[in-house]
Amino acid sequence: MDVKPEPDQTEEPCMSRYSAADDLGALRQSTGDGSLQLLYQPEVDLPTGTIVAMEALLRWRHPSRGLLEPSDFLELAESSGEMSRIGTWVLYEGISEALVWSKLPGPTRRLWLNVSRAELMAPGFVELVATLIDESGLRDGSLGIEVSESCIVDLGHGAAPLLGRLRDAGVAIAVDDFSSWYATLGAIQALPIDVVKLCQKYVRNISNEDGGRIVSTIVTQAHRHGLSVVAEGVETWAEAVRLTELGCDRAHGWLYASAQRADKARWLLEHGTGWQTASIPLPPPSMPVPMPMEPLLPIKKIGFAASSPSTPKVAPLLAPFGEG
Repeated sequence: MDVKPEPDQTEEPCMSRYSAADDLGALRQSTGDGSLQLLYQPEVDLPTGTIVAMEALLRWRHPSRGLLEPSDFLELAESSGEMSRIGTWVLYEGISEALVWSKLPGPTRRLWLNVSRAELMAPGFVELVATLIDESGLRDGSLGIEVSESCIVDLGHGAAPLLGRLRDAGVAIAVDDFSSWYATLGAIQALPIDVVKLCQKYVRNISNEDGGRIVSTIVTQAHRHGLSVVAEGVETWAEAVRLTELGCDRAHGWLYASAQRADKARWLLEHGTGWQTASIPLPPPSMPVPMPMEPLLPIKKIGFAASSPSTPKVAPLLAPFGEG
C-alpha cells in the first residue's frame, strides 16, 4: 500500500498539452518501453529490527507528467482494458526480483505484490501465479499477495476458495489497509490469510488511549487466529516503540526507508541488520522523522555493516530512489 508520495515522485510540470488519447497510447506502450517500474519499501520485524520483506510499489514514468503513482493512471488502465496486461507485467517483474533475493545470503525475504479485485477474478490468474512460482523455483512464502479489505468483502463467499488456491500454490496472503476490524476480524479466521496490514489511521492515533486500545485488540485477535500484524506508514520512533509494546509484529514506513530502486533494495537486504527500536532513546512524540534524503540515524545506531570503499553509505542508500 502507498501511504504517501516520495519527494521526487510528485508530478513534474507538463511540457506540452497531452490528451487522454495520448495518455492511453503511452500507457499501452508502457509494459514494453521501460516506463513502468517497481520500487521496493522495506518491512521491518519490530522486535529485532531485521528486514524481513519488501512491498513492491508500481510507478509509471509518463512522457510529460513525470513519475506517476497508481492512483494517477490505474483508473485509465481499468477502463481501457490495460489492467490485465499491466498486472501481468507486475507479476513477472516481481517474481523475477524475488528470485534474485532468494539467492542472497540469509533467510527467505518475502516480496509483497498488490493485486486488484479485477486481477484476482480474471480467468487463469491463479494458474498463472502457480506456474510462475513453479517454473522459477521460488520457495514457499517468498511471494505474498496483498488483497484489500474491501476486495475481500466484495468477493463474499468466493474469497475463501480463491485465496485458498493461491495459498496452495505457495503464496502468502495479506489483508491490506485493514480498518473495519469490528466488522471483519472475526470472519478472518475462516479465510486462508497469513497477515493483517494495519491501516495507517490506527498508527497515527496509537498515542491516545482509544487508539492504543483498538490496536491492542486487533493484535490480540489476529494472534489468536495465528496471523501476523504489520503496521503501515510508520513515521516516528514514538509510533514504532508503542507498536512494539502492543505486540505488533512488523512495520514499514518513512521511519525506516522510502521506496527504493531494485539495486538499493538488494543492498538493504544483503547488508542491513536492522533498526533496533527497543534500543533507541525515545524522542518527543511530536518529533517528525527526517526526510529520507538525509541520514535517518547514525550508522552505528541503525546497525548496518560498516562502510567500505565498495559499500554504499547509509545516506544515499536511504535517499529517494532517484538519487545516487
